Amino acid sequence: MLIGAGSYETLDGLPAVADSAQGLASLFTQRDIWGLPPAHCRVVLNPQTPRQLSKPVAEAAQEATDTLVVYYAGHGLIEPRTGELHLAVGDSDWMSVHDTAAPYDWIRRSIEQSPAVRKIAMIDCCYSARAFGVQSADVSTALEVDGSYVLTAAAENAVASAPPGEPYTAFTGELIKIINNGVPEGGEFIDLDTVYKKLRLELGIKGRPEPHRLCRNSLGTAPFIRNVAYEPLPKPSRPSWSRWTASHTTSTNASTDATQSEPYIRLATLRSLLDQLIQQLSPAQSFADTLQTVTDGVVAGLGYELAALNLVRPDGDLVVAAFAGNAAAEALITGRVGSRESWERRLSMGEAWGDLRFIPHIEGWILDDDDVPQWYTEGPMPQFEDEWHPSDRLFAPLYSVGSKGWQDLIGVISVDRPRNGRRPGSWGREALQMYAAHASVAIANAQLKANMKRALARLEREQQALRASEASFREAFEYAPSGMAVTELHDERPGRVVRTNDALCHMLGRSATEMRRYTFSDLVHPEDGNILQTTPARGGRAELRLTHRDGTYVWVSLRNSVIPDNTSAPDLLLVHVHDIEEPNWNRLQDPAAAT
Repeated sequence: MLIGAGSYETLDGLPAVADSAQGLASLFTQRDIWGLPPAHCRVVLNPQTPRQLSKPVAEAAQEATDTLVVYYAGHGLIEPRTGELHLAVGDSDWMSVHDTAAPYDWIRRSIEQSPAVRKIAMIDCCYSARAFGVQSADVSTALEVDGSYVLTAAAENAVASAPPGEPYTAFTGELIKIINNGVPEGGEFIDLDTVYKKLRLELGIKGRPEPHRLCRNSLGTAPFIRNVAYEPLPKPSRPSWSRWTASHTTSTNASTDATQSEPYIRLATLRSLLDQLIQQLSPAQSFADTLQTVTDGVVAGLGYELAALNLVRPDGDLVVAAFAGNAAAEALITGRVGSRESWERRLSMGEAWGDLRFIPHIEGWILDDDDVPQWYTEGPMPQFEDEWHPSDRLFAPLYSVGSKGWQDLIGVISVDRPRNGRRPGSWGREALQMYAAHASVAIANAQLKANMKRALARLEREQQALRASEASFREAFEYAPSGMAVTELHDERPGRVVRTNDALCHMLGRSATEMRRYTFSDLVHPEDGNILQTTPARGGRAELRLTHRDGTYVWVSLRNSVIPDNTSAPDLLLVHVHDIEEPNWNRLQDPAAAT
């Protein structure tokens, strides 16, 4: 059951909502994604009353036996007395929420009473996390439904986003993209937890509202939809971090025995790691895949148990865009944001190891409570000077070369828990520094590619809108009941006729081809030439006589408007020509009427 409420009497309209609901419905009915029969995938657009919203949900809930999905996109309203979430309909009024909008509790009750084994709610509206309960300590008994999964577009006090000019809302647009593109390197099916993590990552990178979830009875790990990117047989040419790690471990064990210290990453081994990074990145299908591949490489090849990649957002803050080494820590901090100010503080503290920044635990304790997302590891206190402390921090800044040679910070790799338990020595530092330099290039290129794709998509949308606008103008021009002409405004022959419609051709008894041989002044009665010359191009009006092909003259009323051209071509003048021959003839015949 998919509901799109985008048309309202008193609230702002949401034109992207209808396409969002229908876009999801189209995917759910595709055989290679879910394959729902169209009769089992109902779409309700623009319900006017709360009952028109709640009744279809109740009916679908009773009919479902295996899986029930309830999706709503529209305005979310808060009932001021109770603070509860209400879903807006066409008649909703934010001044009277309690009796003009549908309480989410109605939807929850229908879901709760459904015989379906799996019950999924997706709420794309402002304050949608209030579907979990209103800051209540008793959320589990209040709004959790057994065997259910609730996915929301925004926090309980945050607004959702419908970016202008985009075909879908921010939340549903990313959801459609994930379903439509699949998850490379994933299994045959995509589960809801994977969908949530991808949503949180992609929306966080773009600086858009953070989604939230509530899961009951491990439904988040159960198969949800088919993964269209799934490949049953692995590509033989695709490199494997795990295979590289095994061979790398064998080679580095020997060097460890020889050096009696940290894993001794030799130059040949480091070159092999960087080659693997390049091979891994080349088949990456998205910007997010590139970020994850870079992070996985740190754990697989550089001897750290944990790694995170913090990416600079357009607003300057840094979001945790990828994590490797621990699933629990990944779920905890991926998608969370740290301020630029806090990160600049980190990158100016501690010890500079070349381009790296190491903050020992004796200095880093003051960072424990700032706003940068971080994890906490446990372990024994170090007994030797070069042992790694659980509160030590090591950062590898990532830079791209900006205009005029300036270096722009694009991200930071954070690492933790070296596998040998010691702070990295000169070779380990050099390895991480070189890896970060190569990763910077890979990320900058992937970012440029993603930006180009977005720009091309935006250009295509603008061109489609322009084509639609041109088609509308052409239709209005050709079939207008009054005469219309387009003339050159600034040219070697000012006023040259470029185009005319059928009404003007019929009015003057000339073909369109013949009209293009003249300037507009050629068609004006000699006595009315001064009138034409003194009529302003922008918004000018005049009454004068035009020459008919048979040598007679037709009284017309002109109205000018300028059509600006954004290219180097001259501006055009659109001339509206209205036949007033009969009124002027009567005026000439009746002197009294003329006065």
